[in-house]
Amino acid sequence: MPIFKLLFGQKALWRNGIFFLRVWVGVIFVRYGLSLFHDSNMLDFADTLKTVNIPFPNFSAYLCKATEFIGGLFLILGFFKRISCLFLIIDMAVATFIFHKGLLLQNGMTTFLLLICCLTILISVTDKLSVDWLILKNKMKN
Repeated sequence: MPIFKLLFGQKALWRNGIFFLRVWVGVIFVRYGLSLFHDSNMLDFADTLKTVNIPFPNFSAYLCKATEFIGGLFLILGFFKRISCLFLIIDMAVATFIFHKGLLLQNGMTTFLLLICCLTILISVTDKLSVDWLILKNKMKN
């Protein structure tokens, strides 16, 4: 009977399991955001944004990569998780539906999967391994 409950039970095996997705997605975003610190990469990215008529391509390139880098760091720490996810969802929606023209099973697959991961993190419970939970815990004491 315990194996049946394990396999088919409706309770979470570990309430803080979203921690793994949050940290891994954060690492991915930090990795993509690192191009923020390489001028040649940013110029190439801005030129690519020009080709799909993204307005203000230089500003948009820096905004996109700063969002990915800072949002990724915040996800890793679990700090302002929901706010970070909102910005990253917007970033990935633009990448998926404008830059990749909504081709979800082609070039837009990775950005769409990251969008879905951020949406999942956004609506999930705050895990106990995050800065947000520590802040909330201390606020509840007062």
